[in-house]
Order: sequence, then structure tokens, then C-alpha cells
Amino acid sequence: MLFVTQFADMAAYRAEVIIWMLSGTLSIVMMLVWMSQAASAPGGQIQGYAPAEFASYFIATWLVSQLMVVWVAWELDVDIRTGTLSPKLLRPLDPIWVQFMGHVSERLIRIVPMLVIVALMAWASGARFSADPLTWLAGLGLAALGFCCRFLWEYTIGLLAFWTESSTSFQELMWLFYAALGGMFAPLAFYPGWVQAVAVWTPFPYMLGLPAQLLAGKATLAQAGQGALVLLVWLAVLWAVRLTVWRVGLRRYGAVGA
Repeated sequence: MLFVTQFADMAAYRAEVIIWMLSGTLSIVMMLVWMSQAASAPGGQIQGYAPAEFASYFIATWLVSQLMVVWVAWELDVDIRTGTLSPKLLRPLDPIWVQFMGHVSERLIRIVPMLVIVALMAWASGARFSADPLTWLAGLGLAALGFCCRFLWEYTIGLLAFWTESSTSFQELMWLFYAALGGMFAPLAFYPGWVQAVAVWTPFPYMLGLPAQLLAGKATLAQAGQGALVLLVWLAVLWAVRLTVWRVGLRRYGAVGA
């Protein structure tokens, strides 16, 4: 019932969803940059990536990033600062599940136009993706785990509004790490060794870059399994952090008379 309600609510914003989707062009810009660099490089490739392979990777990155769009930090920030969180606390259900279902239902709204855009970009760029159904299942499974991780850290960032006048500035900083270490600017193998060594301890490469490489045929199912284990560990950590911040924040929220 909760999912149906949230789906109906998101369906009212289907035009806005498509606009939001089209505004996320960073991966496409980077695709054009790297395709141009590869075309002019000796041998027509850079570190094993020809122009068509760059197209496959960055289109896959765009696809995966679209599945992980999260806006809960902004909504929580407003709810806490304006006091509109108070009536939501009277419900027998933790507000996190309402937000989560709203985000999941929004994925269903964007799935068809998203696949159409991917098909058009692949046709225009000559991109080729894996034909193995298991690879796609693994890639989308990693994207689902990555979405849950991102939702939890964004929710936790939104909860910082219990202590700050605006928590969204923290969200912008977190997005930078997500985009850079996730491989939105370039495949992680293109980064300096010390950056790669740091990145493997974070969830970012496994939630964005690894699924994209799977879909582009640049990663194996064994790597997908390792990535899934890392993301599951991070899910447990982020859930515990979110729950702790929520409980401490609620005590502060009630103490000021909200």
C-alpha cells in the first residue's frame, strides 16, 4: 500500500523526472572528451580503451548513476528545519521507509525513457555492451546495493539538520567523492595508484564504476561478487550510523519543543 501511494505521487511528476534525467550529463561530457582523446592517441586507444569502449563505459556509467539518484537529504533538511517532521513522527512507521519507497517508485517512472536514451546514445556512438544476462543481472544487483548505500548516507546527511542550519553543503562534498572515486570522470584504473588504494576501501568504485565496467564487458562476475560483499558490509555500517544519528537527533529535536 505504501509503495502504491508513493508511486502515484511520483507519477504526477513524470515530466520533471525526465528533465532531471536529461540534466545529468556529466558522464556524457566525459565520454566525448575521452573518445576524442582516444581517437587522437597512437594506436587509437588509451590503456586498452578505444573510442567505442569509452562510449560503452560512460553510457553504462550514466545508466547506473540514473538508478542511484537520491534527493532525501534535501527533503529531510527542510522537514527538520521547518518542523514538518513532527506530524510524520506520529505515524507508526519510521519515516525512512516512506522516503525509500518514494525513491524506488521513481525508478519505475524513469526506466522506460532511460532505456530509450541509452539505446539512442549507443547507436550514435557505436557503444557495445555485454550480451550475457548474468552480467547484466550482476551489474544491476550491484547498482541496487549501491543505491541503498547512497540512500543511507544521504539520509544521514539530511539528519545533520538537527544540529546545523543547513545540511545540504555536506551532501555536495559527498557527491564529489562519489563521482571521483566512483569513476564518473574516468575509469578507476586511470587514477594514480595511491588514489586507487584509497578508493578500494570505500563503497564508491563498487556502486558505480564496477557495474558500469560489467555492462561494458570490462569486469568479471568474480569481481562483481567481491564488490557485492564490500557493499553489504558498507550497508551494515551505514545502517548503524543512520540509526545512531536518528536516535540522538530525535532527542535534540524533542528537547527544543518540536
